[in-house]
Amino acid sequence: MKAKGFGILSALTASVCCLGPLLLIVVGLGSLGLGAVLGRYHWYFILGAVFLLSFAWRNYFKEKRSCESARCEMEGKKMTRNVLILASAIVLTFASLNFYTYARGSHGLPISEADVQISIPVEGMTCFTCEIAVQSAVKKLPGIHQIKASAKDKIAIVSYDPQKTNLDQIVTAINQTGYKAEKSKL
Repeated sequence: MKAKGFGILSALTASVCCLGPLLLIVVGLGSLGLGAVLGRYHWYFILGAVFLLSFAWRNYFKEKRSCESARCEMEGKKMTRNVLILASAIVLTFASLNFYTYARGSHGLPISEADVQISIPVEGMTCFTCEIAVQSAVKKLPGIHQIKASAKDKIAIVSYDPQKTNLDQIVTAINQTGYKAEKSKL
């Protein structure tokens, strides 16, 4: 495989655990729990992508040096370089988003007097797409005013109208995404 192929593969590897679950949410299949399965291995995907990207850049420079010493023109040099730059940006973006998930703090939600606010422990969230999956599932319930999931703190803070929904429904919605929320730990 040439450098360009390894670059493309590295970008796909870095994005699989993040974009895969988001794509499933968009097409309405977020409740399959695939995000929770992939999320457990997201750092392996990022490390694999970095390894593939390093290998791609190494191959690119090796081929470039070889062509320069043989005084030949490297086939697709500009295209390969551009693909590797784009792949590097993609890998860096997904790695940064994962670090950002853990660097930012969690904050409570503003609530009205009629709302109930509760923090639900959620196991299995590892990155920002995990948070999006949990938030998306809970927002579909009636009476949910706000939700903020935090992979860093392993919780979902939910503000809801107890006349329209209840804690059991919220926990069930979270569990249907593949992450594990337990009412007994509240």
